[in-house]
Parts: sequence; C-alpha cells; structure tokens
Amino acid sequence: MSSAAQASTDPSLDVASDAELRQQRRNVLVYAALMAAFFLSAPALYVGFVQASLSKRLAASDTLANLPSTVYLSMAWFPVVAVWLFPAARSLKPLLSTAYATIAAVCVGVAIVLLTGSPGPVILGTLAIHAAVLGCANGVVLTCHWEALNRGVGDRLRGRAFGLAFGLGAAFAVVGSLGAQLLLDGSVLGWRVPPGWLIAYPRNYAALFGVGGLLMGLCAFVSRLYAIPMPEHEATRQRFLVAMAEGFKALLAQRTLAFACLGYLLVYAGNMVQVNLNLFTHEAVGRAPEDLVGYQLALRFSAKIVAGLVIAWVLARTSPKVPLLITTALEIAGILWALFVPGYWFLLAFGLNGAGELFGVYFVNYAVSCAPKAATRRNTSFLYLVSSLVGFAPVIYGRISDAWGLRASFWTALGVLLFAGVMVAVMLPARPQVPQEPE
Repeated sequence: MSSAAQASTDPSLDVASDAELRQQRRNVLVYAALMAAFFLSAPALYVGFVQASLSKRLAASDTLANLPSTVYLSMAWFPVVAVWLFPAARSLKPLLSTAYATIAAVCVGVAIVLLTGSPGPVILGTLAIHAAVLGCANGVVLTCHWEALNRGVGDRLRGRAFGLAFGLGAAFAVVGSLGAQLLLDGSVLGWRVPPGWLIAYPRNYAALFGVGGLLMGLCAFVSRLYAIPMPEHEATRQRFLVAMAEGFKALLAQRTLAFACLGYLLVYAGNMVQVNLNLFTHEAVGRAPEDLVGYQLALRFSAKIVAGLVIAWVLARTSPKVPLLITTALEIAGILWALFVPGYWFLLAFGLNGAGELFGVYFVNYAVSCAPKAATRRNTSFLYLVSSLVGFAPVIYGRISDAWGLRASFWTALGVLLFAGVMVAVMLPARPQVPQEPE
C-alpha cells in the first residue's frame, strides 16, 4: 500500500497526502533535533544537580541549594501570559524561536558572571535569576512544542517522535553529562585530564553554561523549520481576566482532564526531591556531590534512553494511561532504592529517577489527548501555570532535610508518589474522550 493510500485509511496519521505525511515526518525530525540539543545542554538547563553542587561549593545551606529549583518552578505562570498575548497559530514559531534565544542569552550571562570572579552571594543570586528566566522561557518552549506536535504530527508518528526525542535523543544528554563530569571533577570513567589541560573553578562551571547558551542559540534557528498547518480561523486575543477564567474552567470542567492535571502535579512534586537525592551522595557514598554529579546525570539520562524507547513502544500498543503508571512506579522505585541501597550502588537511584522523569512527557500527552487541537496551547499553558505550586516542593524538602535529615524528605516524597499512583490507577480512563469543540 502506498503512503498516500495508508494516509487515507489510517486516521491516526491525520494526513490525506504524501506531501502532508512528509511534512509530519519533517516535524518529527525537527522536534527530535531540538530535544537532542536541549539534552546535550542538560547540565546547564536542567535546574537542580549542577546548581546544587555549585551552591554547596559556595557553602550554601540545603535550603539555598534547592532555591534555584523553586524559583524555576515559580515562573510557570509566564506561558499563560505569552499565550494570551499571542494566541494565533501563526505566532507559534516566532514565540518558540524567541524563547530559545532568551535561554541562550541567560546561560551566557551566568558564564560571564562566573568568569569575572564574582563573590559567592552574587553567583547564588545569578543562579536564581538564571532559573527564573529559564522557567519563563522553557515554559513557552514546552507549550509551543506541544501545539506543534498536536497540529503537525499525527498520533502514530507522535509516538515515533517521543521515541526519537526521549530514547535516542537522551543519548546526547549522556554525552553532555559525562562532559560535565570531566569539567567538574577532572576525570571520567577512569581517565584523568592531564594537569596542563585541567579547567579549574570557576571556568569549568562557566564552560557548562556557555556551551548550553551556544546550543540554545542554534535551536532558535532550527525551531523555525517546523511546518505547521494553519487553521482557517485564527484565535483572537480576549480580555485577560476572561481568558484566565476560561482557561481554569477548561481544566476543571472536564473530570478526566482535572484528574490528569492533579496526577501530574503530585508526581512532579514527588520528583522534586531529586536535589536532595544529589545532596545525599555524601552520606551514601562518602564523597562530595560535586565529585559525582556528572555520573549521576549520565545514569539519569542513560536510563531515559532505555525508558524512552520502551515506553514509546508501550504507548503505541496500549493506551495513554499505561505510561503514567510506569513512570510513577519508576519514581517510587528510585526513592526506595536511595533509602535502602548503600554505597556506590546508591547511584542507580538516579537512573530510576531519570527514567521516571518521562512522566513530564506522558502526563502532558494524556492531558493533550483530552482536548481538541485548538485548545492545546491554552490547556498546556494553564497546566504549567498550576504546576507553579510544585515550586514550593524543593524548598519544603530542603527545610525537612535541614530539620530532620535527608531521609525524612525521601519518605515525604514517597508518600506523595504513592498517593498519585493510586489516584491515576483508579480515577483515569485508559483512553480519554475528546469533547467536540470548534477548531
């Protein structure tokens, strides 16, 4: 059967011609390339491990080490404002490109502050600013990507996009993580940098942020290669309060969508104990977190490669609900492993945690599946808005660990994740129904 004939008989592809199928495949490759670049920049862009290690080097408390993660999450309101200002589908690519350029600029800014020999409080403040700007811009990136996928990629090819981006693409994160290990510790996998080639502090951290900035600048150009079909009627800007009311109403009015969003928030909150997981390295292994942060990131993303390929395969053959249960279970397993497995074997908890982090893809995919294409950007932006509540979790975990120890924060996160897993299993249908709304 020709691809055109297949397109006409397979509604999951959402195409009617060879040209549209080629367009969808192009969008899959653009999405995978952008995610690969983001993964390669993970040490600078995944707010958490590197920032915590740098903070501890500056003698910050556990609470301050968790502060960048809290600041990052507290900026989740910004995509709602961006979507309200630019609701039309034609604004999708300009928004995406501008967001990538903003991330590039703030990463370069951190590198400059580090290279100028700024004092510790200034560096800590700069990390907080970096987290805030990244929280704003990355929220726009994620929201725009979801609309690009929902408008420009059919259901079956979307599974392929996830497999490429979060399976094979995660291999770039392993490369970036091992590179970070080499920069921060001076050795990787038993090989040590010759003394003359060693990059000392603070230039090693500056190099991480500088490379991330350069790659995000490249993404600002690549993101314009998306081929997005335009609707017949463009969305228009509403009054802000009206748009806010309708956005929250959309999340709450549909029972399945509301529970999917709640499950996403709970699993996200449980996942945010990962900064304390990094700080736990000293107790579990007897070495400073900075010494092993690159290996931790490498394990985190190596597991994501396997999980990304397997879960994408599962999604194509089961239902959107099954990946939610799998990723929640992986998050639970990571915390249990950290609590009960000592020594260097403890580091495998980062692999389980990294595989479970794919909850951020599959919970949002489930929520997107609950709504028509025209509502994608609005719903995802409001989902990221309510996720700002998760911003309190890292500092809460930091306060708990300062008062009662790191293990107490792990037990707290475990309780949150168990509750989320039960709720998802009981309250969410295997295949959400999409309400009929005009495009």
